[in-house]
Amino acid sequence: MVVKAKRTGRPRKTSKRQDKQLKAICLENRKSTTKQMKHKWEEVGVNVCDRTVRNRLKEMGFQYRKAKRKPALTPKHKRTRLQWAKERQSWTVDDWMKVVFSDESRICIGQGDDAGTFVWCRSSEIYEEACLKKTTKFPQSLMIWGCMSGKGTGEMTVVNSSINAQVYIDILDSFLIPSIEQMFGDDDIIFQDDNASCHRAKTVKAFLEERHIQSMSWPANRV
Repeated sequence: MVVKAKRTGRPRKTSKRQDKQLKAICLENRKSTTKQMKHKWEEVGVNVCDRTVRNRLKEMGFQYRKAKRKPALTPKHKRTRLQWAKERQSWTVDDWMKVVFSDESRICIGQGDDAGTFVWCRSSEIYEEACLKKTTKFPQSLMIWGCMSGKGTGEMTVVNSSINAQVYIDILDSFLIPSIEQMFGDDDIIFQDDNASCHRAKTVKAFLEERHIQSMSWPANRV
C-alpha cells in the first residue's frame, strides 16, 4: 500500500483562501508597499512577515516595478482619440506617406536618456567611476525643430529663442517649405504638428492656408 509520507521542513503559513485575500488586497491598490499590504492582511487574521508577503505575490506573478508614464486622459480625450483613429483606420500606406510629421524637442547636453542609464556592475562596484551616470543641476540644453515623412527626413534647426507664433512661422518658412519641396515636389501633403498655442495661432493658420498646406487635426494631450 502507498501512504503519503509526512512532509519535511516548515509548513506553509498561509492557505489558498488567504492567498486569494492577499491578491485582492494587492489589486485594490497596486501602489501599496508590502508593509501596507501586510497590515491589511493582518486585519483578516493572517499574521506573517513582509518577506512572506513578497514571496506570495511573486508566486502569483506580481513584481514591484517602476510604473510606466502615460498622459492623464479624460473621457473626452479618449472619445476624441477614438474618433480620430476611426476616421483614419482605412488609410493606406500611400495615404500615410503624404504626412509630414514635425515637433520640437529639448536636448540636455551630456545628460543622456532621462529614463535612466543601465550598467553592468557587481554590488561592490555601484559607485565605481565607470558605473556612474554623471548629472549636473543646470545642464546646457538645445531646442531642436525637425520634420520627417515616409519619404525621409526633412530639415532640422536649432531654435535659439522661445517659440511664439512669429518665430514658428519663420521656422516653417525657412525649413518646412524646403523640406516639402525636396521630398514631394508639387504633390499635395498633410502637415502634422501638435496643439501648442504657438502652433494654433491665427497667423500660423493663415500662413499655412496661404501656402496651400493642409493641416492634420491632432487630439489634445497626445504624445
